[in-house]
Amino acid sequence: MQWWIFALILISIYCILIVILRWSFPEKHLNWESINLEKLEFPSEFMWGVATASHQIEGNNKNNWSEFESNKKLELSGIACDHWNRWESDFDLIENLGTGHYRFSIEWSRIQPKEEEWSDESLEQYSQMVEDLISRNIEPMITLHHFSHPIWFQEKGGFEVESNINYWITFCEKVFSKLGQRVKWWCTINEPTVFTAMGYVLGEFPPGARSFKKTRAVSRNLMIAHARCYRALKKMKGGEQANIGLVKNINIFDPYRRWNLLHWIQSKILDEMFNKCWLRGLKTGKFRTPSSLFSSKIPGLKGSSDFIGVNYYTHLLATPFMPTTVEIDPLIRPWEERTDFRYPMYAEGLRRSFEMVKNLNLPIIVTENGVADDDDDMRPEHIRRHLWITSKAIKDGFDIRGFYHWSLMDNFEWAEGYTQRFGLYHVDFESQDRTLKESGKLYSKVIEENTIPQVVILAGGLATRLGKIAEDKPKSLIEVNGKPMLNHILDWAESQGCRKALVLTGHLGNKFENFKHRGISLTFHQESEPLGTGGALWNAKELLDEEFILLWGDDYHPINYSSIVKHHRQNNSLLTMTVTESHDSMNLRHSDGKVVAYNKIDQESNFNGYEAGTSIIKKSLLYDYGKDGKWSWEETIYPKQSGEITAYIDNTKFWDMGTPERLSKLEKFFQNS
Repeated sequence: MQWWIFALILISIYCILIVILRWSFPEKHLNWESINLEKLEFPSEFMWGVATASHQIEGNNKNNWSEFESNKKLELSGIACDHWNRWESDFDLIENLGTGHYRFSIEWSRIQPKEEEWSDESLEQYSQMVEDLISRNIEPMITLHHFSHPIWFQEKGGFEVESNINYWITFCEKVFSKLGQRVKWWCTINEPTVFTAMGYVLGEFPPGARSFKKTRAVSRNLMIAHARCYRALKKMKGGEQANIGLVKNINIFDPYRRWNLLHWIQSKILDEMFNKCWLRGLKTGKFRTPSSLFSSKIPGLKGSSDFIGVNYYTHLLATPFMPTTVEIDPLIRPWEERTDFRYPMYAEGLRRSFEMVKNLNLPIIVTENGVADDDDDMRPEHIRRHLWITSKAIKDGFDIRGFYHWSLMDNFEWAEGYTQRFGLYHVDFESQDRTLKESGKLYSKVIEENTIPQVVILAGGLATRLGKIAEDKPKSLIEVNGKPMLNHILDWAESQGCRKALVLTGHLGNKFENFKHRGISLTFHQESEPLGTGGALWNAKELLDEEFILLWGDDYHPINYSSIVKHHRQNNSLLTMTVTESHDSMNLRHSDGKVVAYNKIDQESNFNGYEAGTSIIKKSLLYDYGKDGKWSWEETIYPKQSGEITAYIDNTKFWDMGTPERLSKLEKFFQNS
């Protein structure tokens, strides 16, 4: 065969291979200018959160990181955000954002400063923090290892030595024994790949080593530690109810020149080392450490996560000559914008991250996503794009349960010190003042628009037709199937994503003392005398949100709140009333999507619907017609709003416990459902 024919064959094979690679592994880039980033849809129970890490915010930690900062002459973390002393006011910041979830880490060096010394005081403070978060209806998510650990543990070799895992497991069990029955969400290890790569390949994290042998040992031991931690906590009290998972940073690797086979090979090697081998290990239980040729089984690793936490920030363009130091800017596409960290903003990679972890068949939680942006001019767009990607992925069938923005506030960014600002709140590190950024306002607004409004429950009336069981007890406190009716109503509201409720107790407020409900923040308001529905709402007007769902304390109406809220907002309504057409009697007429007549007493022949007990109201409507004293909502608002009330048609059966017969039917319903 002549040389030129052979060369032509090789070139043809090369071109075919490149075409196959480019087709099989596209590098997606969207035309963001053509996308409506305001169009977002999230499940009502979606977990909206913010995230932090102990060493980055608490201040005055003495651990492997503080020692590393001093030894390497890096910028010292010092007092950081002084969060250890300011946690209560910092929790105010979370509450003001409207987020219902907060991910933070427990600093091992505070709990066990020396091998034989445990600090019950520090553990008690973390317990107080958890209790405070829960009282604010903010669900805590705890990370048990977020890059930092005690100096004594590092002096023993840290995670380089497999037997040292026992120390960490003991710490995890101690924390879980204190907090496990209150905290539902647990992350074992944060970004094991970053911990090993930065600490043992690039040398930018403690211990500052550059050793592939140690990298392999630490990688394997971290996966062993995760598996052992998961199994140990599951056996403890509260373990079966806890959601425990690994947090994996996903870096997307793309070939810099998509026609260059060497660039493709490098990107696939890095993808295997940084992403695939770790995810495959979770799925199969067999782990092949980065740069190793063989995999081996890790006991308990398969099935060791109830969810997968995805941390995503960017993609990296790979060549065989990529820099091994963070001081050199990474390559970017000409149209991409650099963040302050110098890597590009590439929101499309978040979707590719979801696709990468999908075959684990686990719920996905975005446990970190954010951007280094000192002047906050990029972060609003960064939030919009990544939330749009998340919303679209959910619509396409991905089981994504939550999104935690990194970070709550500017903080100590590891080897970068205080040069990189990721916060929704700006922190002045001299005065420790926190200021909400425009991006924080945007994130809060998105959450508000995608969260079920405040629930207001009229809970104080007596059920006079129920006889002796209701002689001196509000109808909402009468037990049905073992617990008060109000609990059933709140259970449903919580399942629909409601986070706070205002309970109007009438003049019987003392009957509601010590009533609690985990998952919904409760506010109670009492009247001095019976005021009727309208009067009760007017009397509590200072406690009402600008938009609220009105429920009755003796009705159980399990409808989809997201649908009625969406219908209400699309019609820009002051009042939306749920109307059923399948009731045994009718008390209203609706036409062209509006309620045009209502009569609670006398049914008219042209009535074609019945008020089903769930309404959505804009507070401004109350101010238009409200007044002091006793007055009826139905007799005042409905006539004056006739033809303007939006009708939401829903034939879901609702239950009224007003008579012994109805109470009996409701009891059977709960028993059978």
